[in-house]
Amino acid sequence: MFEIIGEFFYPIVTFLACLVAVLVWYLIAGKLGPAYKEAKYKLTPYACGEDYKGGKAHHSYNFFHVAFFFTVLHVGALLIATAPSGEGALLGVALIGSMAITAVALYTGGGKDA
Repeated sequence: MFEIIGEFFYPIVTFLACLVAVLVWYLIAGKLGPAYKEAKYKLTPYACGEDYKGGKAHHSYNFFHVAFFFTVLHVGALLIATAPSGEGALLGVALIGSMAITAVALYTGGGKDA
């Protein structure tokens, strides 16, 4: 049973190891690189060379539930496609069940304003 779980979480462990390696490399490069210089106009808005006098942009989250639904289904499909066969198929069934619950929750309440 533990071999199946180990095979299932191997990509996650590999991703986390790479993430730690990149973080260490980033910190080393930050120490060795040139110092940050704060410029006067570095954080001002830029609109094609003209002064931007508009306020904050108001984002619309009308299709957020659709994007989240898309992400959940595609990540679930990726996990099911890479799940081991045999006894590991039970993990795929659990993933399909959790995806179904998430899909129903998003379908029934995803488009309503809170």
